Amino acid sequence: MTNSSSTITYRNKPSEALKIGYVLKRFPNLSQTFILNEILEIERQGVLVEIVSLRTPRSEPTHSALKNLKAQITYLDETTKSSDSTIAEQVALWAKSRHLQHLHAHFATSAAEIAMQSAKLANIGYSFTAHAHDIYHEKVDRQALINRIQNARFVVTVSDFNRDYLNKLQSNQSYKGTINRLYNGLDLTLFNPTKLIREPGLIVSIGRLVPKKGMSFLIEAFASLRDRNVTFRAVIIGEGEERVTLEKSIQKFALEQQVTLVGALTQSDVIATLSRAELFALSCIVGDDGDMDGLPTVILEAMALGIPVVSTQLAGIPEMIHHQINGLLVDQKQVTDLADAMQTLLESNELRISFRNQSLKHMEEHFNLRKNVAQLREWFAAASTIGMDKEYTE
Repeated sequence: MTNSSSTITYRNKPSEALKIGYVLKRFPNLSQTFILNEILEIERQGVLVEIVSLRTPRSEPTHSALKNLKAQITYLDETTKSSDSTIAEQVALWAKSRHLQHLHAHFATSAAEIAMQSAKLANIGYSFTAHAHDIYHEKVDRQALINRIQNARFVVTVSDFNRDYLNKLQSNQSYKGTINRLYNGLDLTLFNPTKLIREPGLIVSIGRLVPKKGMSFLIEAFASLRDRNVTFRAVIIGEGEERVTLEKSIQKFALEQQVTLVGALTQSDVIATLSRAELFALSCIVGDDGDMDGLPTVILEAMALGIPVVSTQLAGIPEMIHHQINGLLVDQKQVTDLADAMQTLLESNELRISFRNQSLKHMEEHFNLRKNVAQLREWFAAASTIGMDKEYTE
């Protein structure tokens, strides 16, 4: 055996923990549980995390898991309006003062822009995770999005559907990084589908009350179920701009006895309600502005609890729900088909059991948070070794 000496460049010694900065538009955010889940798990895997939130959080319920967060959250001053470049300078100073090795943003718009500019000023790399409205909404600046991709060490997105779109978007460019699909995972140890007491006929739907969730079509499908003399009770969890419209729709169809809008709930209350469901339904659509869901976390939560799902064939949803294997999918805005699918599952215990077993298997194979975050950690580690400013000899 011969001994040899080589110089490997690291920003930190291999024995030291990675130190990553998350650049987020608003944290915490009740509707973005997946970000909190990711950060908690990456901390559990030994990564040191710092968070900068460009805006202060809203007055809304918070997740009980937030108490487990180790990362320090820094909020920027919102009292005065500042340009992106000024904000980026502040974030770069924050990154330098915390000795961060890499910046990561969630959503491909403002947070990714600030992360990109800040990383350049701090002489470190950056990456971002793209989700849905941040790449599909009609107001998205496609050229700016391409620029953010081009300058990222790597890009993450939550579905193959999104990855194909982003690769096509910048296919004429010379990009040295990679666009990676990484599903939003769940900590499956927190879900116990074997000890649940189902409420017969209970249908639960969860989502912000905004057009792309398609709640108006779901309510109309509930009316169809009632007219067919199907016994059910529906609970819709979430808050948003369409609440008044949906309340009027419930009144219009005389569904006050069957359908309840319960507003926004904490994560623990969401899971408690969902755990009693016999069926989960989410009728996502493409909004008039082009916005649509990417990979709704609530579907994953239902699957992790072994609850059969009815949803629409849209974006990344078919990557979670395989039609007639672990759930049922219909075309968007098709009220009759939606009602048919819900009725089929409510009336077939055998089918519900089959879908339950297949969903649990699919979750373990593809949506296990610990496995998925371990992959993200590897990408962070690789990205943080590019363009080092300090050398150690092995």
